[in-house]
Amino acid sequence: MKIIDALSRELILSNLTAKNKVDCLMEFAQVLANAHPELKKDEIAHVLLEREKLGSTGIQDGVAIPHGKIKDLGNIIILFGRSLEGLDFQAHDNNPTHLFFVLLAPEEATSTHLKLLARLSKLLKNIDLRAKLMQAKDSEAIYKILSEEDEKL
Repeated sequence: MKIIDALSRELILSNLTAKNKVDCLMEFAQVLANAHPELKKDEIAHVLLEREKLGSTGIQDGVAIPHGKIKDLGNIIILFGRSLEGLDFQAHDNNPTHLFFVLLAPEEATSTHLKLLARLSKLLKNIDLRAKLMQAKDSEAIYKILSEEDEKL
C-alpha cells in the first residue's frame, strides 16, 4: 500500500495552530473526526495519547509519526500536518518537530500498518523531501510532492 492511497487532500494541514504536543494531537483528532464522522474525536485522541505514553513518536529531523489502531476502523487513514514554527514533541533528537504523519489503522491491519510506518520512515529520511514539504505554499502543493515521492519508493 502506498502512502497516498490512505491520504486524502482534506487531511493535509499546511499550518498547524497547536503550540504543544497535547494540543497538536487534539487538533489531529478533531480534523480526523470531522473528516470521518464514524470516528469519535475522544477515541482518536485517547489512542494517540496512549501511544505517546509508550514513547514519543517524534523521531528526529523535525519529523513525528503519531499512530495507533482503532477498533472497527474500515481502512487505514493518514493525516499530514505541518507546523511552520515547530513545536516540542519530545523528539529523540530534542529538536522542534515540523512535519507530522498521523497513521490510524484497523486493529487487524498489523502487517499493513507496519509496512506503512516503514514506508513513511524511509520517505522522511530524504532531507530534500523534508525541505520541499516545509517550503510548499499550500496543501495542494504538499499533496503533489507526496504523490510524486511516494511513486519513487
